[in-house]
Amino acid sequence: MANTLTLSTGEHWWMPAGLAEIERRKRRAQRVLARRKRGSSRHAKARRRVAALQARAARIRQDWRHKASLDIARRFATVVLEDLATRNMTRSARGTVDAPGTNVCQKAGLNRAILEQGWHGFATVLAYKLEERGGYLCKVDPRHTSQTCSACAAVDRESRESQASFRCCQCGLRAHADHNAAINILRRNTASMIVEEGQPLSVEAITIGGASRPLGNPPLSSGGRC
Repeated sequence: MANTLTLSTGEHWWMPAGLAEIERRKRRAQRVLARRKRGSSRHAKARRRVAALQARAARIRQDWRHKASLDIARRFATVVLEDLATRNMTRSARGTVDAPGTNVCQKAGLNRAILEQGWHGFATVLAYKLEERGGYLCKVDPRHTSQTCSACAAVDRESRESQASFRCCQCGLRAHADHNAAINILRRNTASMIVEEGQPLSVEAITIGGASRPLGNPPLSSGGRC
């Protein structure tokens, strides 16, 4: 995973770096636990060690989610996320005896990386923080957001050169792949970017090419709000 979160403003956010070391220590502790005899005092001690590391990692992730979601909820009135089915994304590639899977170890590593990001938990926390402040969280269809050019709208899987690099095969746009996708995600909910009268339009609504009108609500017609 290149980034935990990327905003359409170009900001990249990551989980705390210390989590990686905790995860390594936890895996070592789990291997030690597997070697201990069940019911022994050494087994109980090893089990407590694993549980302590798991709890510590969970607290760090939860603290990061709350801080990141609070910052976003304070800055933006509308937030658009991909409606990701993480359960489907993290299915095992092991397959069956009759039809064994391929690249099982690589897929297991990817599954672990996805689950460690905690996207579902972040969305849950962000939703209620936005609601408390009168904001709005929208989830949109994630299909082809990473393969679509945010400048010319061409869809081509070859444009996604790597996890972090995007180069459009049609217009030649070069951008960070996650930033390009974030702009596409935002544009799928353009209609909800109109905010209450007197409130400024969030900078999250500004995309490549700039705003087509002055920031703020559209002018009122003779019949009231548009």
